[in-house]
Amino acid sequence: MRASAFSEFGGPEVVRVMDLPLPRARAGEVVVRVFAATVNPTDTLMRAGKQVAMMGGLEPPFVAGMEFAGCIHEVGEGVATFALGQPVMGLVNPRRPERGAQAEYVVLSAGAVAALPASIDLIEASTVPMNGLTALMVIEALELPRGASVLVTGAAGAVGGYVVPLAKQAGLTVVADAKSQDMDLLRRLGVDEMLPRGDGMEAALRGRWPQGVDGLVDAALLGNRAAALVRDGGVAVTLRKANPITDARLTVRHVSVTDRVNDGASLQLLARLLQDGVLTPRVAVRLPPEEGAQAHRLVEQGGLRGRVVLTFG
Repeated sequence: MRASAFSEFGGPEVVRVMDLPLPRARAGEVVVRVFAATVNPTDTLMRAGKQVAMMGGLEPPFVAGMEFAGCIHEVGEGVATFALGQPVMGLVNPRRPERGAQAEYVVLSAGAVAALPASIDLIEASTVPMNGLTALMVIEALELPRGASVLVTGAAGAVGGYVVPLAKQAGLTVVADAKSQDMDLLRRLGVDEMLPRGDGMEAALRGRWPQGVDGLVDAALLGNRAAALVRDGGVAVTLRKANPITDARLTVRHVSVTDRVNDGASLQLLARLLQDGVLTPRVAVRLPPEEGAQAHRLVEQGGLRGRVVLTFG
C-alpha cells in the first residue's frame, strides 16, 4: 500500500510516498481503506523529531496522521458492529508500531471508528474526529451552566471552529477575538460577541463584562494574557501543555485528544452532529500523497481557514 511516510526526522522534504505492507485485522480490530487523512500541526512535530520521547523506540519508516475517513476493508474476530464497505471515520495515535492514518489502509481498534451515512462526503468527514473530539472534551471540561459566557481565542481555526457551535448548543454566550477577514465566518459559526484582535481586545471585553467572562478556551495559545480576561474563580481550558496558563485565580484544565482515541461513542456523536449540520467541516487544500511534503509546508506556514487533506481515494 502507498503511505505518506518518512524514515528520518527533518524538514518537510523528508516526507515521501513509500510502499508498506497491507495491515491485517486482529481480534477486535478493523482495517479501513482510507479515502482521506488530514495533516495537522502534531504531524509536523512528529516529522521534525519533536515527539521522539512519545514514540517509544519505534522503528522507521514512520507514518503520521491521527484522523481519517474511508470504508471498512476487513473486520477482525469478534467485531460485529461494522460491515465490509461501510463508510466510517476514525481516530488513531500514530506513535505506535501500526503507524498512523496517512496511508491507503490503517488498522485500529473497532472502538476508535464511527459509522457514517452514505450521504456524508468522506473528505470533509476526515477533518472531524481529532478536532471535533477535542471540542467535545473542551465543552465537558468547562462545566459551565447555560447562559454563562466563554471566550474562545482562535475561534476561526480548526479547533475553535468546532468549539463555537458546540458551545452554542450547550447554551453558552460565545465571545471571540477576530481578524476582520474572519468576522463573517465567525458570525456563521454562531459567535455572539467579537473582539478586535490585538491591543483593543482587553478593553472591548471589559466594556461588556467588567468582571471578566466565566470561561476561556485558549485555542490560539495566548496563555495568561487571555486568562486575565476571565473572572475570579472562572475556568480556563488549555490545549497544549507547552503553553500553560498559570493564573492562580482560575481553575485550569488541560485536554488532550490522545486520552480518548478509543471513544467510539463520542465519535458516533460527532457523526450525528456532522449529519445534522451542527458541525461545518472546512477543507482548504486537497493533495495526493505524492505531495505530502507540500502538505507539511502548508500546515507549518499556518493561516489557513480550513484543513489540509491527503486524498487516497
